[in-house]
Amino acid sequence: MKRFLKFLATTLVLSVMFGCGGKENKEVDTAKLYESVVSVMGDDLVKMNENYISNYFGIESENLSDCIITQSEDPKSASTFIMIKCEDSEKRQQYIESINNFLSQKYDELTNYDLPEEAELVKGAEVKTEGNWVYLVVDKNADEVNKLVQDSFK
Repeated sequence: MKRFLKFLATTLVLSVMFGCGGKENKEVDTAKLYESVVSVMGDDLVKMNENYISNYFGIESENLSDCIITQSEDPKSASTFIMIKCEDSEKRQQYIESINNFLSQKYDELTNYDLPEEAELVKGAEVKTEGNWVYLVVDKNADEVNKLVQDSFK
């Protein structure tokens, strides 16, 4: 009986320490992260305003507690950085779908303008999640930017 109680206590402690609840509420200093992203992706990035987010992605800005959506001001560039905090886990899937739709449209646009290198960057991009965040990096330096994002969660 003592072994069982020790096992149960150990399991409970490990569950509390490593349970999924702690991963959901990751805090990120988005202003600092944005500066780091710009230093890698280039200073021609333009932050999109709330109207753009609502119209282009179909995401109401009042549902967002924190986000960065930025793109290169050069229409021939695929460079894009999106990071959205999702407090509502049910909306998370909607945000992922919206960003994937954006990727599909961007790929078609760049292909139609005969920009194969940029279209390949979009094709290789992947929407990712970490805790209560959804993010996307499209850039020739995507690996470096993804590392910046991962480091910002620590």
